[in-house]
Amino acid sequence: MTTGPIEVRVATLDDAAAIAELLRQLGYPNTPDEVRGRLDAMDTDAGDRAFVAGAGEAVLGFAAVHLMPMIHHDGCVARITAFVVAESARGRGIGTALFAACEAYGAARAAERLEVTSGDQRTGAHAFYIRRGCAREGQRLTKRLDDRRRRL
Repeated sequence: MTTGPIEVRVATLDDAAAIAELLRQLGYPNTPDEVRGRLDAMDTDAGDRAFVAGAGEAVLGFAAVHLMPMIHHDGCVARITAFVVAESARGRGIGTALFAACEAYGAARAAERLEVTSGDQRTGAHAFYIRRGCAREGQRLTKRLDDRRRRL
């Protein structure tokens, strides 16, 4: 078990293997090369950020945040599109620290709100987000446009 203070930092390409493993734990099999390519393609100028959290050298959590400008009013929304803490490290404050970093990032970029997407089956995650002040608001409806990429 890795111990020590929890640190959150911007993810680097060197974190790709650890992020791929975390995503696998969520049910999204990715190779380190696939993750490295996606990290490299993130548009940080437009507001994309990827964060990792851990203690010492171990990467134990990951979050991806994207800023979305709104056309119907001024401002933007910070959307968390990926959020995971290693199964072996849950309950140690890593998720809380990672979520706080996402909040701080959105606030620093003048986002009017932070929203998170989460599958209906992830009831434990929903409880975590509610404990952090999130509330259910509206519905998210999706339609798959490319069945070849379906993984779940």
